[in-house]
Amino acid sequence: MHIDRRIIYSAAACSIAFSYIIHYPLFSSPIYSDIVSFWYKGFWKPEIPYLELPFEYPPLAGFLTYLSAVLGRDLVAYYTIFSLIIAGFYFLLVEITVRLCKMRRVDLGYVLVFLILSPSILLYTIYNFDMIFAALLILSIYLLMKGRAKLSAIIFSITSLVKLVNILAIPFILEYLEDWKDRIAYLLLSIGVFGAVNIALWYANPSFIDETYLYHLRWGLENAWFLVFFPDEKTWNTAKLFSLALLCYGLLKVYARECADLPTRMFMILSVFLLSSYVFTPQMVLWLLPLLAVMGRLPIPYFAFELANSAIILLWFEEPNPLQLGALPQYFAILRAVMLFIILVEVYRGVERFKPIKVYEEYF
Repeated sequence: MHIDRRIIYSAAACSIAFSYIIHYPLFSSPIYSDIVSFWYKGFWKPEIPYLELPFEYPPLAGFLTYLSAVLGRDLVAYYTIFSLIIAGFYFLLVEITVRLCKMRRVDLGYVLVFLILSPSILLYTIYNFDMIFAALLILSIYLLMKGRAKLSAIIFSITSLVKLVNILAIPFILEYLEDWKDRIAYLLLSIGVFGAVNIALWYANPSFIDETYLYHLRWGLENAWFLVFFPDEKTWNTAKLFSLALLCYGLLKVYARECADLPTRMFMILSVFLLSSYVFTPQMVLWLLPLLAVMGRLPIPYFAFELANSAIILLWFEEPNPLQLGALPQYFAILRAVMLFIILVEVYRGVERFKPIKVYEEYF
């Protein structure tokens, strides 16, 4: 099925507009969005994040939130500016994914399914920083596959300033590079921008590391499938050790799968992280969708996976305690984990059918 780029972008514009509407803060019953909650946490003043206002997300996330608040001055303007910023990254994600699909000769119908018609895209694009993270990560992958390793490393480092998860992929990226000099340069650049910004903020505010990064270590279980085994909050420290062990085991299994290409490995790394993490918020699914599109895969469990991921937020406020075992969102979180695990196993076992692809000079 041939799909014109104009159809992709027309549909994408409608998708982002729909996401903007359902979270619009002045409606009588908008769907919850973290963006709106940030406003009430102190950005309405506005206070400078990390210096005057503790903020639990990395520095680029805080800067974009602060920028939206300063330019917006009121809730609607702030929400609209923030939404426009996310929309820019969303269209970047769509464009880079289209290019990668063309490079890999994958039908653009996958872009339409995963990046436009997906319920998670509609519900969670104007929601948090995950769309920004996904766009920067896929851009970094694209640049690396085009042979522009240094620029890829810089974008990779900037990606870490939105969310830290991509650092798990550094060993796999270094293995992808064939020359030791390229590996050392990539490593230094990929931690350089991130390190410089964080050191500067730590110097300005010695509490910065605790308030931003260590904050998450103190967080409890949220939408983790293994809540079944650790329903009591007193056992959650043990659950976090279980989470770490599961993550290490999963990453070692992915590392051993040498025949997988870069997008496939990135999908497996992120899936392993999500399945082993003690916090799996529904917007994190956005990380996986462009990779599924690029891989040209439409797994049968995907539809149940999306149903479960959408139900988590739609049912969240129907429960007095949506985090406890037995609450409807947690049943759907378990279903989501089962579906993602099946997809991951399918991808893991099927990588032999996909020839690793590195640089495509003939395109773009």
